Amino acid sequence: MKNNLLTAILLISSIPLCNSQETTNAPKPLEQYNNAQEKPLVSTIGIPVNITLPDLMQSLNAQLSGKALYEDYSFTDNNNDGLMLSVWKSQDITLLMFGNILKYRVPLKLWIKKELLFGATAEGEGELALNFKTKFNINPDWTLSTKTEVEWYEWIKPPVLKTGIGDIGVETIASMALDRSKKMLAESLDQYVSQQMNLRPQIQTAWSAIQAPVLLDSTYQMWSKTTPISIGITPLYANNNVIQAKIAVECINDMTFGAKPTFRTNSFLPNLNLLQDASDDFMIQFATDVPFPEAERLAKNMMVGQVFESGNKKITVEDVMLWGNDDRIVVNTRLSGSFNGEIYFIGKPTFNPETNIIKVEDLDFHVDTRSLLLRSASWIFQGPIKKKMAEAMVFPLDENIGAIKKSAQDALQYVEIQPGISLKGTIDSIAVRDVLVTPNSLKVNLFSKGKVNVDVKGIR
Repeated sequence: MKNNLLTAILLISSIPLCNSQETTNAPKPLEQYNNAQEKPLVSTIGIPVNITLPDLMQSLNAQLSGKALYEDYSFTDNNNDGLMLSVWKSQDITLLMFGNILKYRVPLKLWIKKELLFGATAEGEGELALNFKTKFNINPDWTLSTKTEVEWYEWIKPPVLKTGIGDIGVETIASMALDRSKKMLAESLDQYVSQQMNLRPQIQTAWSAIQAPVLLDSTYQMWSKTTPISIGITPLYANNNVIQAKIAVECINDMTFGAKPTFRTNSFLPNLNLLQDASDDFMIQFATDVPFPEAERLAKNMMVGQVFESGNKKITVEDVMLWGNDDRIVVNTRLSGSFNGEIYFIGKPTFNPETNIIKVEDLDFHVDTRSLLLRSASWIFQGPIKKKMAEAMVFPLDENIGAIKKSAQDALQYVEIQPGISLKGTIDSIAVRDVLVTPNSLKVNLFSKGKVNVDVKGIR
């Protein structure tokens, strides 16, 4: 009797209860991410240089107005020549430019005092026009080197010395004195011209100013940040009374969203590179992404609650979670019903620029999930759940990208970096660089092509 009772208890205990169910989980793929450094996009910002000859003439005339260009108030200077001479500008200077040579006509007034016999002196005035030629070059440190020389001169009013016994024409004497002073006059003009055409202060200002982050759109908190890496300039040339060149700043441009990017200005202005030509192609790289919580929400909306049947077997999708595995995305799918547990899909996210969507291409069962299902639940492996899950792995970015492009284009029509320095540009296109799986999101690296110029009011 006792043996029969014991046998009955063992038999009952070996029968599973009708509401109990074994949970079977496939091996979990690792969550891991690539730490490869992204190669930056190098862009060019063009800074037009326009120095108008009328402005240069006006500045030179203002600088030299009322100033003596040469003074000699000693009879004993220049080997006791017995001559005093003072030279100053009498009329406005006129300028012409050919290649890298400036030519200008400088009308001058001369005061002459001559030592005569027995301690007597005589003085007078004359007027002539000196024709100078200045050859200039830009030095590696952005300063300007000039070499001015007198080509020829013409007397407007020959000098005459007034004495007690009459007027004495001294054109020959004045010409000799002028020959001695030409070097000093040329050096004085070198100094004034190089000061007026000094590019370094303006270039330094532009170099520092473009590094400050610029808020392109306050709604999206969209910032553009420029990191310059080199700088060069094309040769100066004259075109319709304007001395022109283009400064090209090679830089890396990033667009970010959120708080203002932190930065530290690199105030060191590199030596220039002399360029034969300068491209104004501009590229700005930026990223837009689908955060994993948002991607999971979209996937859950489509998949959670879905029921899949095969004969008398049935499963329901209870939950979906996502994470990264190097450059691929893992889809953790929790099922209930005839199979109770977790299975895993894996695939590589790609971006379709025509539809502006991220899609997980070639989504398939993870290799360990495949092995498990083939052994214990091949009907799931052969069913439609994989196709349905692939349809759920679609994440639109059309609205994001369209808004970004419009905001950037609107903003680049005119951006004042600081008083006197403004940025203008156009965005022609946006293209995909790559799609990355990060710890927080599916990130799409995009870059836009266009043209950008920086206008510096100090450079004219």
